Amino acid sequence: MKDKSLSEEYLEPKIITVKRKPIKCPVCGFKPVATILYGEPIYSPQLCKQMEERTVTLGGCCIYPGKPRWECTKCKTKFSRDTEFYIDEDD
Repeated sequence: MKDKSLSEEYLEPKIITVKRKPIKCPVCGFKPVATILYGEPIYSPQLCKQMEERTVTLGGCCIYPGKPRWECTKCKTKFSRDTEFYIDEDD
């Protein structure tokens, strides 16, 4: 029997630095990659729909520099923007 405590699915998700939002996850191939919404969002039917479609995910209320901006909702890989190559598109 495989030890699940050491299985990849139980490990902390990795964070990958990218130049821009990936169209699909480079780890598992799932698309779309969701934008992480931080703070205390106000519930709305539009937000609920975006979460169901996996285009938005909630990141918690603590906001600080360096937090990941995007996440694969399948494998939980997170993506941070490489500030050296800052491109203000597809936030």
